[in-house]
Formats: sequence, C-alpha cells, structure tokens
Amino acid sequence: MKKFIQFDFVPEFLAGDAPTIGKYQFPQINPNNYLPEEPTLPFNYLTSTKERQNYWFHCFIDDKQFQKLWRNFWYYLPIIRQAKGLISTDFSLFREYNEELLVYNCRRNRSIDYALQKAGITMIPTAGFADESSLEWCFDGLPEHSTLAITTNGTLSDPEAKRLFIGGVHALINQKEPTALVVCGKYPKWLDTKYPGVKILHIPSYSEMWRNRRCA
Repeated sequence: MKKFIQFDFVPEFLAGDAPTIGKYQFPQINPNNYLPEEPTLPFNYLTSTKERQNYWFHCFIDDKQFQKLWRNFWYYLPIIRQAKGLISTDFSLFREYNEELLVYNCRRNRSIDYALQKAGITMIPTAGFADESSLEWCFDGLPEHSTLAITTNGTLSDPEAKRLFIGGVHALINQKEPTALVVCGKYPKWLDTKYPGVKILHIPSYSEMWRNRRCA
C-alpha cells in the first residue's frame, strides 16, 4: 500500500504572509551578517541551559529534537529570545526521500526561518540539499550575500555522499554567494582553499562536543 505524507497547515500560520520565490514558492528570507562568537549548543539543550544569553543554539541534530519548534513555535519563541542566536532548523533532505517529502521539509525550514526573522530573532538560515536534481530548487528562498549554515554530518565517510556534498556546496556558493558560512561537524580543509572569499566558521557537532568533553 502506498504511503502518503500527512501535510499540516503550520506553514500557513508561520509564513502565510511571506513573499515567495521559485518553483515551489518557498518563503524568501532576508540577508544577515551574523556570525556566532559565543559557544554553540544543540537545540535540545535550549530549555535546560542556564544563562542562555551566553550561547548560540543550532539544529544539526535528529529532526525529532527540533520537531517541537515546528509544532509549538509560539511556546519556544520567548525561550529562543533569551539566547544569543539560533542557527535555524535542518529538517532532513536525504537523497533517499522522494521529491514530495524533500519539498515539504525544505518548506518547513524556510517557514520557520521566516517566522523567526519576522519575530526579530537573531537567526542564521541553514542550507540543505539531496541529490543533483534538488539543486534546482533547494536553495530557493535563501538570501544572497549573507551568512548561511551547513553541516557535514553523514557526508564525508561515504564516497557518494561526499561527492554530493562537494557538488552541493559548490552550487550553494555559486547561487547565493554567501559572505560567511557556518560549518557544523567534521571540517574539510579544502573549504579554505577552494573558497577563499568566504569567511568560514567551524562549530562542533553534537558528537564532537561530547568527544571533546570526554577528552577534557
């Protein structure tokens, strides 16, 4: 039996008044020049962390950990306001997904980006991609000449995933010409030499954070 995605109407509440762009009419996000200078923590630490004003938070973790922001945006908004900033959601764009689910997750990312930006939150949008075909639309709505964020999680150990990651980053740089790029996860050194005009900041992934703590 064919499985159907159960779509919801959350995007209409979060970004119903947003200007839209592209094949799938994603919300258009405004550029920013933010770059975290403070420590970054995963989103699942948001509610338990004291002195949130000293931290940025990121969403490069399992989708279920920040699904709550999608379902209960207005509950989490005042908590996010207390943080230094947020690197926005990264609902997965796995190459195994069909295009319907890829588009849905990408729309969720842009809708949350727009709602956070409209609410005045210090926010950096995340760029994600699947295979080559997704590069035709997956960056729609992301700002040009802005700070963006990506993750290397799950991309560097598998040859095919690495190939797609390299191609995806190249397409992102060409299409959006970011002024700065936040990279979460294992850092590939070639980024420094291939894109010398882009300021790049590395932040640790959830697993790297715990590995560093164990070493300390």
